[in-house]
Amino acid sequence: MNMHVSKECIDGCLKANQAAQRELFDALLPYLNAICRRYLNNTSLRHDVLQDSFITIFDKIAQYNAERGAIHSWCSRIVINNCLKQNNRSNRFFEFNAVKHERSVAAEVEGAMNEEDLVQFLRQMPEKFYEVFMLFVVEGFSHDEIAEMLGISTELSRKRLARARAWINEKPSGLSTLVGDVNYIIS
Repeated sequence: MNMHVSKECIDGCLKANQAAQRELFDALLPYLNAICRRYLNNTSLRHDVLQDSFITIFDKIAQYNAERGAIHSWCSRIVINNCLKQNNRSNRFFEFNAVKHERSVAAEVEGAMNEEDLVQFLRQMPEKFYEVFMLFVVEGFSHDEIAEMLGISTELSRKRLARARAWINEKPSGLSTLVGDVNYIIS
């Protein structure tokens, strides 16, 4: 996936140049779409969240600082925040009770687990643990950054990560080992 975005493209976006905005959109869409799939409870809202995110990106691109990191990292934070906001909005309207479908774990352990299977497995953990786990392990945010994003304390972020890891370790033997290197599997 090519996420290289030139300085000229960013400069063009600062000037609201539509060609530059399209270039940025095309470069980042696959990456940001994958983030939405990982974080949204209701993935049918993915297009809405992406649209809102790109509007925010283009409106606030002047706040991007290349010295603090790559443009895709800055944009991913906007998308993750929008996903979390959408999840919170959805949770206010109805209580989400995930129905756990029993699946043959042995078949998953024996064969290679693809990204979609892994995400589905991880989504079975309590939502609060899942959010912190994904933000820390997959996205690489610090506990301080996670605490700020989720509006919780740094200590609570650490506790939720520990509980997420414990949840994974409680799963049948072999499965927790398979998910152990989740940062490598989900990229």
